[in-house]
Amino acid sequence: MSTALFNPSAFIRIASEHYPNQTCITYKDHRFTYRQINSRANRLAHALLDLRLKTGDRIATLQYNCNQSFELIVAAWKTGLVMVPLNTRDSVQQHIAIVQDSEASALIFGKEFEENAVGIRRRLPTVSFFICHGRGSEIQSDWIDYETCIDRFADGEPDIDIADTSLCRIAYTSGTTGTPRGVMMTYRNRMAQIANVFMNADRLINKNEVFLHVAPLTHAAGYYAIPFYLKGSHHVILDKFDTRKFLETVEREKVTCTLLVPTMIIMLLQDESLKHTNISSLKRIFYGTAPMPLDKLNSAIEIFGPIFRQNYGLTESVQPLAALLPEDHVICENEKSPQRLRSTGKRALGTEMRIVDDNDADLPSGEVGEILLRGFHVSTGYYKLPEETAETYRSGWLHTGDLGRLDEDGFLYIVDRKKDMIISGGFNIYSREVENFLDSHPGVLESAVVGLPDEKWGEICAAFIVPKDDDAQLNGADLADFCIRNGLPKYKVPKFISFCSSLPKNENNKVIKKEIKEVAHNFKNCLL
Repeated sequence: MSTALFNPSAFIRIASEHYPNQTCITYKDHRFTYRQINSRANRLAHALLDLRLKTGDRIATLQYNCNQSFELIVAAWKTGLVMVPLNTRDSVQQHIAIVQDSEASALIFGKEFEENAVGIRRRLPTVSFFICHGRGSEIQSDWIDYETCIDRFADGEPDIDIADTSLCRIAYTSGTTGTPRGVMMTYRNRMAQIANVFMNADRLINKNEVFLHVAPLTHAAGYYAIPFYLKGSHHVILDKFDTRKFLETVEREKVTCTLLVPTMIIMLLQDESLKHTNISSLKRIFYGTAPMPLDKLNSAIEIFGPIFRQNYGLTESVQPLAALLPEDHVICENEKSPQRLRSTGKRALGTEMRIVDDNDADLPSGEVGEILLRGFHVSTGYYKLPEETAETYRSGWLHTGDLGRLDEDGFLYIVDRKKDMIISGGFNIYSREVENFLDSHPGVLESAVVGLPDEKWGEICAAFIVPKDDDAQLNGADLADFCIRNGLPKYKVPKFISFCSSLPKNENNKVIKKEIKEVAHNFKNCLL
């Protein structure tokens, strides 16, 4: 018998006991009650255990949002199996590297990713089981069919006692600055994160809410799935983000809550059908994972109303770490309001936070330094990387690598990633600050600023611009002048500007600046 402070397997059963007949999931033409989802998760749990998988074994998952991805989350809590989510945008080679590093014994995947599964099977004979969903009778003999597999088992609760210190998942970092690292998260970490969501949320987490999941359940959206699941909310799932389908779903299902990344919000603002869609049911839009241009945020507030809530989080310590509340999303309440919209809000309940210099000494309000975090929700370290763990989690604090500052009222401003800060001629240039100026130009959809090597200055500030539309008459000199006229110091103005149709992003819609730097040498003719 485990000495756990609580048993996650018993904990996850609460929802089906309290809300058995409540609608739990709507996915495409299928609706499932809480009793049905719990039954399917139990059958899946027994099927995985019948394959001689045991608590602590790793299961990689590669799938778009679907009811099966939700069922796997619940089944993992009932078995103690460790989830290893794979990014649907990554290459087969990247999937192979993560599956190998995590030592996963099985892969559960959607039919769209059969080629990836074939590549993994060829390279990694240590992966014993490949479970595919979505093909039905067309399933090939190489894979285990998900539905056939779970139909073989009864739906009784698995008799599993899991220690709260056991691993729950290994979430690999996005790899924006190098090789992805596996972040180890225990059940205790997840429980603390769930508690933080409850402590910091409005009264919106209850059985009357309808949460639309369109961001990946394997990543940020998944951290809201369990809190809303435990409270009996209705989960509407879309496999991919499409503005028209999103708006139609909000109107049809009377969606009350959703989680979006800034890119999605910007795309919604550009969809003409938004003007003709009834979105009055929406009471909260959570957003984060990337900077939100101020002018776009103002436009969103004008159209959707003050229903936005920004949450700050990391792979190593998931949100909410700080939150900009709906009442902070005002455009002209006072002279501080516009500036506050550039912040990520105040420190969340359940989180300790410090701003420190390079020697880990605390800095006063207003000064920029590295953000340090502490709390029960902070992950335990990097998988099989003791040196990196010791460096990042030293002295009892998570060193986030994010640079930020606190104002006199405790609002946190994320200035840059420490590794993304540009040092040009001895001066510090924060890429996010420059991006804010560029993004405020009416012809710019989004931008990414990086440092490029330069013999004279050490580094120069380089900007990559996605125009708002193909007809936008933009050129580098005009953008540079625009930044200067609006108050950006001349030494921070990009000396290199390139225009492109899109920016490379990971599944969380964060720009992958490492990839930009790797191809930047192709655009030297754009130097100003």
